[in-house]
Amino acid sequence: MQQTIINSSASKLRIVLILSCSFVVTLYYSIKTVLVGVFLSRKDKTKSRQNIDNIIEGWAKNIVHLARIDWQRIGQVDQQIPENRPVILMCNHASAYDVPLAFVAVPGSIRMIAKKELYKIPFLSRALKTAEFPSIDRHNRSQAIKDLAYAKEKMESGIRLWMFPEGTRSEDGKLQKLKKGGIRLAIDTDAIILPMVMQDIEHILPNKKWLKMRLNQPVQVRVGNIVDCKNFSVEERHEVSEMVYNQMKSLLEKRD
Repeated sequence: MQQTIINSSASKLRIVLILSCSFVVTLYYSIKTVLVGVFLSRKDKTKSRQNIDNIIEGWAKNIVHLARIDWQRIGQVDQQIPENRPVILMCNHASAYDVPLAFVAVPGSIRMIAKKELYKIPFLSRALKTAEFPSIDRHNRSQAIKDLAYAKEKMESGIRLWMFPEGTRSEDGKLQKLKKGGIRLAIDTDAIILPMVMQDIEHILPNKKWLKMRLNQPVQVRVGNIVDCKNFSVEERHEVSEMVYNQMKSLLEKRD
């Protein structure tokens, strides 16, 4: 674990500076992503993905560094996952820093299911498409079917799909009920679900409280045990959901 420093609340001026720098960093790495897509994706898709993995990791490390997150991962990832199987990583959602920390703390080609609204932002939408981030339109059934097929294709090509099964960000850090979409996708694709949580990450930047930030916050990324959806049918989706929820809740409440 990184050296632990007593966490402290940042001043409003410092918060503005951190968020401004984060915006500039995000814009810079978005431009790099688009350029890689333009010059490499048609020539060598494998090399293009590797380059984009590095770009995403570079972006994430910078964002995590700006907030001085004192993080530690507890539990194994690669050692649990069989080769050539689709993987869905399911994690709690309690901060804007869930996403960058995921890219730093967890190995592999990881892509989140992005919000549809992000695809309406100029240039960022191009970067997301280039980086192979899937998005699911929950309000359009025919489009949702196409989106799910794309997500399945990405998993089968080696991408590890990251999902926040609660659907929305938690206000207090407590685990909310899981939405059915992620579990259904995992069963439909015979995927491996790996439950995990980010413990205490809600203290860094609470939901909808942009001028309240805590620097040097210790965060433990706790990894659970895999759930192999190949062993379950669609009719057993509620059982799978309960298994994943119970693991996540237990991990979130565990204190060493």
